[in-house]
Amino acid sequence: RTHCSKRPLAVAICSLHLTSKAMASQDWELVGTVPVVPRTPYPEALDRVESNAMRPCRVPIGDKQVLFCLEPKACLDREALSRAAAALTGNCRECMRRIPRFAKWVGCGGRHVAFCQDVSDPSLDEIRRLREGIPQSREVKHYDLVVVDAGFMTKYPVQVGPFDHVHFTCEELTPDDLAARLAELSGYLNGSFDTRFQRLVDDPSSLQVIQSEVPHLARPEHWRSVVDWAMSVASKAQGRRWAQLAAHQKYQLMVFAVLTGRSNGSTHFDMQQAGNLVDFMDEAHSTSALRAMMDDRSNPETYQVSRVAALLRDKRVTSLCTVTLTWGADGQPHKSDLDLHTKVQGQELYYGNKRVGSCQLDFDANASSVEAHPAENISLNQVGSFVLRVNNFNNRDGRDVPFEVTVRKPGFEEVHTGVWPKARKNGDFMTVCAVQVTSEDLEGKPVELSEAEQKKLAAKEAEWERAFGEPRSTVASSDDLQVTLVTRAAPFPQQADGKSAQAAFSQLLATKPTPAKPTLAERCGLETLSGLIGLASSKACSLQVDRRNFAPAYVTRLDTKTDVLNSRFAVNAYHRKNEPPQLPRSDEPSTARFDEAWGLPSRATVHGFVKIGRVWFMVLEGAKMPNSSAWPLGAGMYPTNLLPEVHHHRSKWSSFHCMVAPSLPEAGCALIGSALVGFTSFQFILNGREITVRCD
Repeated sequence: RTHCSKRPLAVAICSLHLTSKAMASQDWELVGTVPVVPRTPYPEALDRVESNAMRPCRVPIGDKQVLFCLEPKACLDREALSRAAAALTGNCRECMRRIPRFAKWVGCGGRHVAFCQDVSDPSLDEIRRLREGIPQSREVKHYDLVVVDAGFMTKYPVQVGPFDHVHFTCEELTPDDLAARLAELSGYLNGSFDTRFQRLVDDPSSLQVIQSEVPHLARPEHWRSVVDWAMSVASKAQGRRWAQLAAHQKYQLMVFAVLTGRSNGSTHFDMQQAGNLVDFMDEAHSTSALRAMMDDRSNPETYQVSRVAALLRDKRVTSLCTVTLTWGADGQPHKSDLDLHTKVQGQELYYGNKRVGSCQLDFDANASSVEAHPAENISLNQVGSFVLRVNNFNNRDGRDVPFEVTVRKPGFEEVHTGVWPKARKNGDFMTVCAVQVTSEDLEGKPVELSEAEQKKLAAKEAEWERAFGEPRSTVASSDDLQVTLVTRAAPFPQQADGKSAQAAFSQLLATKPTPAKPTLAERCGLETLSGLIGLASSKACSLQVDRRNFAPAYVTRLDTKTDVLNSRFAVNAYHRKNEPPQLPRSDEPSTARFDEAWGLPSRATVHGFVKIGRVWFMVLEGAKMPNSSAWPLGAGMYPTNLLPEVHHHRSKWSSFHCMVAPSLPEAGCALIGSALVGFTSFQFILNGREITVRCD
């Protein structure tokens, strides 16, 4: 075997000179010898650590196993490591490339997987010392996943050229099919879903309550799969909280989660749907309210259909019969150029031929520029039967693209779901559904109700009038809720009229001296949000925020004819710009940020804090309600706010959220600012110094 840092052992070799005559006679002439080249000393340490037995983390998936290790993102001292690796390997370029990565990797039990042999050498000991200096972290975002599979062995072979190099030996490899699925679903393992995993793991008892209610729901099959999946994921923590798990244990749980349950390509349906479970855990106050919420969320009328209805209103589409294609919702791939096609009297209706007969393509998406929430709509304005097809003209996402097609006619609404596979080519159309349009549909005749249905509807409206009356929404103020105010530091002395600069400076020297720096207890308290609020409300200080780090929100006060609400106050948080506000989400960070429409400077002053339910709300000084189409207002009328006995009015109540504009308060400080949820930490500027506090 030839090692990378050895020169071949030189022996006494004769130099042969072949004369032309000898060439002809095939005789050789000895003309001299080459001196013996001494063998380069080969360090025994490298010989001992050149081959490393891989001891990876293991995750059983059925009768197979995923094997992986983790690579910390923290960097080692590159210069010192390069010197040590060069000295150990005799400047072997390939080994010097591998050693910095191999040295950092951790596997089974969170232990290092390379250079753990019982051998000592100055260069080897230096490599070990350097890697021990990497800060220990439990955070998922501080690591990269390294799957031990056939591709791993190909990337790091034993031999490159004629030489052996530092390498791993593996008793077992991750099967190709599991490795491929894991690569497709890797977007769920980068830390962006950390909060959702944490909520599922930390509250298994609430998941059990949800599971026990599934059989009693109107659509139990809608929830059974995701709830069973969530229970199996939570059980992997074995009763430990998310924060107690080491990084490799978190990855073991996450790998199990994404490789079980329902998925298609790069989309894991259970992981996406689990956001609803987190909402139920946060907002349901009783089993009856939980059932009402779950039935509400599983009703197509309250999510996809209502979303499409709002979209068509915004686009001023007035047709009675529409087919709408949407994709990219809830963090799914949104960059691809999907197109909706149909034929009208034999002619293709699509982006290249936008009107055929009375039917038309109202709007197209992602043709030349990418939209955050793409959608296309066809209005079917003539009698006939239409087959709707979808094509992915340009798969910019490079992955599977889920989509929905929503059909709306008078008295009829239907949602079709599909996934365009990554490998499917442009032009290989997917047939989604067929739509029959009648003359009655185009006339917009009201759906005929039976006498019993008419009486039921009339009774429901009468009950609404008695219980709700005309609901009103007002932006809440400090007169409605007790605000924990920030205690302001004394302002800097200003030069009084007629005083000289010297007199003003003398006044400054005579003022109370600057307080001593915070005590150890106070500094430790500043690590958490509640600690910061306690300090800011008890000691004079200056507290500000960079508006670009926070998502806008406001609090509304709801007034109804009788007491039909769990709480009169609702927090309205913007999850995305150009969408109405919604209840604060703890499972996924908001992408919306303050802009000029909210009347705030780039560095905004914190007025105070108020706790609404389980949410801390930060009130910003000088903030105003926006008057911009980019920030559609909502009244705060969410179905979870209704008492169980009136939850059958949830559809009408929810529709008022975007129909009733909140009025401004007559007195007090308007509660406009940011809901402090959805992120693991927040950045503040305390007395001019930037600090980071974690949520508690």
